Amino acid sequence: MSALANRDYIKMNGLGNEIVVVDLRQAPSLVAQSPIAAAEALAAARLEPYDQLMALYPGRGGNDASIRIYNNDGSEAGACGNGMRCVASLISAETGKATLNFETSAGIVSCWSAGDGTFTVDMGAPRFRWNEIPLARKMVDTRAIELQFGPPDAPILRAPSVVSMGNPHVIFWVADPQAYDLAQIGPLLL
Repeated sequence: MSALANRDYIKMNGLGNEIVVVDLRQAPSLVAQSPIAAAEALAAARLEPYDQLMALYPGRGGNDASIRIYNNDGSEAGACGNGMRCVASLISAETGKATLNFETSAGIVSCWSAGDGTFTVDMGAPRFRWNEIPLARKMVDTRAIELQFGPPDAPILRAPSVVSMGNPHVIFWVADPQAYDLAQIGPLLL
């Protein structure tokens, strides 16, 4: 088990995403040598089910914190808007600040309080080019890529749009999202 897996953490819900926040601002050296291995160890331990793990480090250059973001498989993400809302809520409660800036591998992410306990996150410009998302192969038009789900002769879903906001997203345009078993379909598309 890594040092990160033995640290205190807080679990939060960011608009449906399960977020685990580990505050390493006072002891960043615990995982500085191998943060990816530490996140993978926590993911493997399955201490808590989560979508993203937000590891907080001391801020640099006037930022409120530096954050490394990991998906539940241990892979690193550039950004997570819902996770940033959770972190902003924690840091705002600690500092009293209504506007916060965080350093991520996707760049500086700004958050500000709406005054009602919620936070708005500026995720920056969306990235639509195939190599910025990234996709495995070149696709000229990412508004409708060659991908389908279901039987080859009668797909249930087809031609999604793809975009990255620091973490890749696949968007199937449907009339009624409740008509699909997203918990079953989502993991099969990885």
